[in-house]
Amino acid sequence: MGGWSILPRKSDRVNGKLLRSCIAESFGTFSVVFWGTGAAIESNVALGFGIATAVTAYIFHDISGAHFNPAVSLAMFVAQRISLVRCLLYWAMQLLGAVLGAAILLLVNGTVVGAVDLRKEAGVIEEVPDWAGFIAELIGSFTIIFTYLAATNTERRQRVSSYDFPLAVGLAVYVVHLTLHPLTGAGVNPARALMVNAVNKEVRHSIWVYIVGPLIASLVGALSYELIFSYPLKEWLDEKIEMDAAGRRQHSPPKELQIIDSNTQDVVVENPVTKVNGDFAYE
Repeated sequence: MGGWSILPRKSDRVNGKLLRSCIAESFGTFSVVFWGTGAAIESNVALGFGIATAVTAYIFHDISGAHFNPAVSLAMFVAQRISLVRCLLYWAMQLLGAVLGAAILLLVNGTVVGAVDLRKEAGVIEEVPDWAGFIAELIGSFTIIFTYLAATNTERRQRVSSYDFPLAVGLAVYVVHLTLHPLTGAGVNPARALMVNAVNKEVRHSIWVYIVGPLIASLVGALSYELIFSYPLKEWLDEKIEMDAAGRRQHSPPKELQIIDSNTQDVVVENPVTKVNGDFAYE
């Protein structure tokens, strides 16, 4: 946490790190869209997106943070974890990856089954009101974003395995798609929703639900996590570390005071430690 940054941070300018991160975001978004949307052909949308997200997150999370979603990138900027330039570059590469994934899927399959809409798609309830779809997309996106923020919290990552991150985000994407797909088609990713629908020539009036809902979830999710959970967690951990250190000092015998005789170089021990009333003290 170093405050909001517009320009890339110093660490981004080392050895093309930002460029590699942007390429990783494009590849990752391509993979998620291609494999996740492709799974809709066999009606395994939730499992397809969950596994695709987990696998690509495992591959790229140490390179780019494995966002693959403009809403996640916006949340990371609001949470002061990436710069504005990195966020905007990620958006561009995520849109590129999404449109390539959808276009290649259309090329090999002849259609993109995973286009999202609130009216009537394969397996989607007919005539879902815009407001209901908006709330569903907002809650689903909020869940995914909250998972990303928690899984990438530096205080937590020092204490958990690196495998926990892809597993956590993959399961979050899975459960959200499992619930929302019958309602909205489970967009929860503006890049995927916009580009897949554009390639399939099905950009309809309800497309705003899949863009505005996740982006608002980014703002609400990032601010609430940082203010309610992240700062108190850091303070609690710092306090716990101080208490543990104080406890070790209290229950460990202090070192004896040693003085070296300058003439003989012998160690002269003064004030040897004794135990008084269950505690350590100098004589």
